[in-house]
Amino acid sequence: MPFPFKIRRLYSFSSKNSFLVRVRLLDNTVIECTQPVESTGQECLETVGQKLQLTETQYFGLWFQSKSQFQRWVVLEKALKKQLDKFATDHLLYFGVMFYMPSVLSLEQEVTRYQYYLQVKKEILEGRLRCSFEQGIKLAGFAVQADFGDVSQFESQDFLQEYALFPGWTCADKEVLEKWTQKVAEEHKRLCGMTAAAAELLYIRDVEKLDNFGEESIPAKDGYANDVYLGASFIGLFVRHRNGRPIVLHRWNDVGNITHSRSTVTVEILSKGNTIAFQTDDMETAKYIARLLTSKQKFYKQNISAK
Repeated sequence: MPFPFKIRRLYSFSSKNSFLVRVRLLDNTVIECTQPVESTGQECLETVGQKLQLTETQYFGLWFQSKSQFQRWVVLEKALKKQLDKFATDHLLYFGVMFYMPSVLSLEQEVTRYQYYLQVKKEILEGRLRCSFEQGIKLAGFAVQADFGDVSQFESQDFLQEYALFPGWTCADKEVLEKWTQKVAEEHKRLCGMTAAAAELLYIRDVEKLDNFGEESIPAKDGYANDVYLGASFIGLFVRHRNGRPIVLHRWNDVGNITHSRSTVTVEILSKGNTIAFQTDDMETAKYIARLLTSKQKFYKQNISAK
């Protein structure tokens, strides 16, 4: 062959008219997408959706590791390459759920529910969603049934010892983990005959009951310079204080304009006729937070509050 190509070179491919971006999917595989230089984040998301045979892309987004070392969602309406060149550490994107629904039954396609399942399972295993011991055992049983099928096809369930069953924050010695794993094996045996799709659905339905499900938050400071997490869920905009004070929730129908000025994010509260302000690290962070919260406000008011 006169012009041999090395696989390694694909990762730095670029031209005046196109560029290559890698996307890590929820099953941890990485795909490559060659995009026109002026293409938007939405166009890249649609490309990923085509590869996954996923049409309900409205629930999903693409994010990257920013130079400030936090997760930053791609603005889908804007040029992707410009965002990556300005804010990202490299051209590696992550595909994931951006807009959660209160019930998985809102999702029409089985492939959408599967991607949703992969997302919530990742959040459980990474410890972002906390669950009790009993809930963890039950969820692990559903996951094993969904990922491996009936116990009857295995000579033993020793393979469970090599399978990630419990959250990474779980601190237990080897003997305790063996006992827990045995309980998962018993749960798995009980689920014999259940299809993968049914097990995935039940996994998600149980996760929906957990505190903090569907939430995303970003560190900020309130008007009194207290450290807080400013975030959003399908219910509304919330403020969680780091000192343990009760969470403050403002439902989406009560939230007006969300704006930014310099490093300040301002939220209009309609029922009180006033605004609340939050300080961020800099103007760019404030701009990003205001845009992110506004996008979530728009989506949830259109898809949940109006129903």
